[in-house]
Amino acid sequence: MNGSIQPKNGKLYAVLSYRGENGKFKYKWVNTGLPVRGNKKKAEAMIPVFIERFAYLEENKEENKKDTNKNMFVDYILDWLERKKNKVQQSTWEGYEIYAKCHIIPYFEPLQLEICDVTPKHIVDYFESRLVCGRRDHKPGGLGHEAIKKHKTVLNMVFDDALIAELINRNPVEHVPLPKKDDMETRERVFLNVEEANAMLEAFRGHELQALVYTTLYYGLRRSEVLGLKWDAVDFECETLKIQHTVVKNRSVVAKDTTKSAASRRTYPLLPEVKELLLRLKAQQQDNRLLFGSEYEESAYIFVWPDGHLYRPDYITRSFKKVLAYHGLPDMRFHDIRHSTASILYDAGWELKDIQEWLGHSDIETTGNIYTHISKARKEKMGNNLAGTFRL
Repeated sequence: MNGSIQPKNGKLYAVLSYRGENGKFKYKWVNTGLPVRGNKKKAEAMIPVFIERFAYLEENKEENKKDTNKNMFVDYILDWLERKKNKVQQSTWEGYEIYAKCHIIPYFEPLQLEICDVTPKHIVDYFESRLVCGRRDHKPGGLGHEAIKKHKTVLNMVFDDALIAELINRNPVEHVPLPKKDDMETRERVFLNVEEANAMLEAFRGHELQALVYTTLYYGLRRSEVLGLKWDAVDFECETLKIQHTVVKNRSVVAKDTTKSAASRRTYPLLPEVKELLLRLKAQQQDNRLLFGSEYEESAYIFVWPDGHLYRPDYITRSFKKVLAYHGLPDMRFHDIRHSTASILYDAGWELKDIQEWLGHSDIETTGNIYTHISKARKEKMGNNLAGTFRL
């Protein structure tokens, strides 16, 4: 019997997985009675107690055990997850765990397939199911292209592992294409122009995230990059700003001295207005140290709460959307700030190669595929330039 902690209706639940009749996995949800916020470690400490309390659910596990010669697909995924745990970064493994336990396993478990019986058709059907109704919050619509692409990556690794173990003769995922990207996108990316971007900044005037959003917009940073900015990344004398540390979250918040790719590790010029902003922020943090005294949380990070605690990545996402909604601005993701930076640079006449380096993309194809958005104003200008060129 194994256990994990999951949120539900504002409470933390211990989810116990065990073998029931006929060897099938079953799940028992046990309410810990603890609120979600700030109690995960306490809840995790309760798991051994719940496992002991409900051990009777597996009393006849020897009778229920399946034929040991069979390699059930769901069992193999769980085994693969355990073997992968200490071989990749924690945040990466937590991503694998979410894809496997929240999507792949719940879909395939009722099918009771051995790993050797999984066909490309099963994989196609799985992708289609995620496209139609894959959301964990049960809201209408499915997952986006990038999300399903990550699911395919996990499935590929699981079957490659089984191939090496000589449990299967071919990888059923290998030649299965993802659904067309156009069919998978349920919402368009948001590309703000300069006027719209300044209206967004005005909405954050006086908000604790004002400086963070401002810096993100200028440099087109990822959420993990702006949260990972430390004071030692800023050289006020040489006027440079380095991207070299990130803060990410799947199930837990992880800080790491790495970036998404080698190209993501980059150095920017410290723009005058950003320099002035950071100097004010630095002085404010010093005042906060005196104000909070021993309650102040010392850290090397730039963007923190007044008491020094680091912002959680999911708080940034939620708070960003709340401010936009409060001011009646169009709904957009925090990552759309990065798209907007690229669009504004493109409208200003920057070449794709320059935009690629500014944003820290590993190849120009990524920049071209995502950011060749042309604003309405730019199209109108192009049309005016073209008007009168040809004669009938």
